[in-house]
Amino acid sequence: MRKRTASVIALGTFIAGLLLGFAGSHMSYKAKLMAYEMIDIEYMATYVTIQQYQGTPQAYETALRDYLAALDQRERAGRGPFSQAIPLDRAMTYARLALLAAERNDLSAATKYRTQAEALCPQLGWKSCSADEMTAVVRRLDEHSLWNPKSKSVPGHGS
Repeated sequence: MRKRTASVIALGTFIAGLLLGFAGSHMSYKAKLMAYEMIDIEYMATYVTIQQYQGTPQAYETALRDYLAALDQRERAGRGPFSQAIPLDRAMTYARLALLAAERNDLSAATKYRTQAEALCPQLGWKSCSADEMTAVVRRLDEHSLWNPKSKSVPGHGS
């Protein structure tokens, strides 16, 4: 009887250890997934920002297209911690591409990008949403970016 009790206790302890190990590895996996997704987002944002303020308009447009491809890849990978931001990122990227197309007088491409941006409105949850509003938001964000060399410095934050 003692041998049987000891075996049951050992088996129970083994099973409990397996369950705790699985739970721990699952939590670690989720944390790593979030970290990798954050790194990927930051990498792409840095790449686009550098091209926007230091590159040519063509290099900036290429960076925006690369960012759209990265967003598509992230969406295909399945839901992650930042998946809810994909439609907004995509809409703002289309708005920026529309601005670039308008600057080079490619009105057909500008209209196409504005339409693509506006098509994402239902997913954004904005009170009021249009291509014009997205363009205004993008312009404001870009004009006041800390990385914009033409931007005035923020009071109390250095030069």
